Amino acid sequence: MSDLLIRRRHGLSMPDLQRRVSQIAEKMTTRFGAQCEHEGDVILIKHRDVNGTITMTANEVIIEAQLGLALRLFRGRAEAEITRILERELDA
Repeated sequence: MSDLLIRRRHGLSMPDLQRRVSQIAEKMTTRFGAQCEHEGDVILIKHRDVNGTITMTANEVIIEAQLGLALRLFRGRAEAEITRILERELDA
């Protein structure tokens, strides 16, 4: 069971979705020092305080993560920020 689960529908083509989500992942890597690995339509995220995946499908983006204790305290804020980023990047 994930500490964080966000599902966001989209209407993008898969190449456009992959490009946009990859850009988001790169920004996260730079901003938070996370490591991201691409495995097809899944991006694995590794950080000392979070481990998770971003899964891209034809209709939605699914973010699942296990949060470290420090991030669990700010789960609501993290979820709101991720949702805001997805809305901005996927609706553009």
